[in-house]
Amino acid sequence: MSEQATLEQVFSILADRHSVNILKNAYSGLKASSTSYTGNLSKKQFYARLKRLKDLGFIDKHDGFYRTTTFGSLVCNGYVSTMEQVLNNFWNLKAVDILKARKDFPLHQKESVINEIIQNCNLRNIVNVTHLSGFSIIKDYNQLVIEVIKLLDNAKKEVYLATRYHDPNFSSRMFKRVYEGLTMHLLDGLPEQISVENRLNAVLRTPPNKETFDMVNSIIRSQRFDLKKAVVPSSFMVVDGTTVCYETVGYSNPEQFTVAISHYDDPYLAQRFISYYKTLAKDATVPRLLESVRER
Repeated sequence: MSEQATLEQVFSILADRHSVNILKNAYSGLKASSTSYTGNLSKKQFYARLKRLKDLGFIDKHDGFYRTTTFGSLVCNGYVSTMEQVLNNFWNLKAVDILKARKDFPLHQKESVINEIIQNCNLRNIVNVTHLSGFSIIKDYNQLVIEVIKLLDNAKKEVYLATRYHDPNFSSRMFKRVYEGLTMHLLDGLPEQISVENRLNAVLRTPPNKETFDMVNSIIRSQRFDLKKAVVPSSFMVVDGTTVCYETVGYSNPEQFTVAISHYDDPYLAQRFISYYKTLAKDATVPRLLESVRER
């Protein structure tokens, strides 16, 4: 009777070379009566591992053969084979790390050489080059939220953000970062009922606690919080003048998130988006909340 394996149990199996060998043999079909491949394992040790693999759902017995289940095949092919291929190319991947750390290489040249390394060491089928170079592609809105929170957490000095989306986790983190000293230039493209100004007003009217009230009260008086209301055709974020995350709008449904791209080391692109931000900001308006507080 098999049970659902936990992540810890999967890694425990993968950490034992004898269990991995049994799993790999079962992937091709292992005769139930054969133990010749087990090396230094005793018969008792072999069958103990075999039973554990079966109990956790990695393998099953059919017609005198142990074979990997669908789950076992995915683990064997997706993790064991992949890791063996990665380890065989350890020094090629080390070369990628060295190249990424070089400051005297233009970004596009780095990406070209990295791509060539990946092609030559036959990792193309298991490695997306965007994971090793200066950009990544985000196709899911929830992943976009994770991405922008990560970029916000990594920001050191200044962020330019034009947004047409609202996520409470990101908003809370943004306000905290501004309170901690981060400079935030924000173009709010949200509908009036959920605008940043209305949410700040709601906290001031009915604060959940004194700490939150003091934080918001400090933020709206700070010159580091540059909030404006504007029409935002598509969202983008620039961090410390080097990193950019921007969405591309789908023509079939412009209101819905389609895909976003992050560039992690591209000062030229960052400056282009900062210039675009400033263009949008020319027609933007300062919220009444900030005007009234800062006039006092």
